[in-house]
Amino acid sequence: MFQRVRSNSITPLESQKHVAKDSDGATEEALNRRVEGEVEQLLNSFGEIIQSSRIYSSNADSKRGGRQKHSGYAGDDSEDSDDSDSGERGKVEPPKDKYTAAQEAYSVQTRVATMVRSVESLLNMVADVKRAYLVNDTSTLVAMADRRRRVLEEHIQRTRAEVEALNSALDTAVRELETVYYNTKYTR
Repeated sequence: MFQRVRSNSITPLESQKHVAKDSDGATEEALNRRVEGEVEQLLNSFGEIIQSSRIYSSNADSKRGGRQKHSGYAGDDSEDSDDSDSGERGKVEPPKDKYTAAQEAYSVQTRVATMVRSVESLLNMVADVKRAYLVNDTSTLVAMADRRRRVLEEHIQRTRAEVEALNSALDTAVRELETVYYNTKYTR
C-alpha cells in the first residue's frame, strides 16, 4: 500500500533548481527569438528602403521579366547582360514621376518608423538583460555592498573624528572659562 521513497529521488529543492534551469533556457530562447525577429525586421525594412531609393522608375525592370538590378548605378548592367536587354541599353530611362516618388517617400517613412520601433525594442531588451544580470549577479551585488559599506564607514570615522575634535575644543573652552571665572572670583 505505501511505497518507500527511493534514495535517488529528486527532493523538492532539487526540482525547483531543475525548473529554474528550464525556465532560464526558455527565457533565453524567447529572447533570442525576439532579437532575431527584430533584426530581421530591421534588415527587411532597410532593404526595402534601399530598393525604393532608385532614381529611375522600375518600368524597364518589369519589361525584363521582373529582374531587378542590384547595382548602385542605374546604367550598370554588368549583372543583366543577356540578349533581351541589349536593345534597351541605348534608351535612357525616365525618372520617376511625382506620384510614384510620393508613394515611395511614404513607404520609406513607414519603414523608418518600423526600424525605429525595432531599435527601441532591442534597446529595451538590452536594458532588461543588463538589469537581470545585475540583479542575479551576486558577486557584483556583494562588491557594490562592500563599496557602500566602506564609504559609510569612512564617513562615520570622519564624523567621529570631527565630533571628538569639537568635544576637545569644547573641553578646552570650558576649562578656560572656568579658569577665568575662578580667577576673577578669588581676585575680588
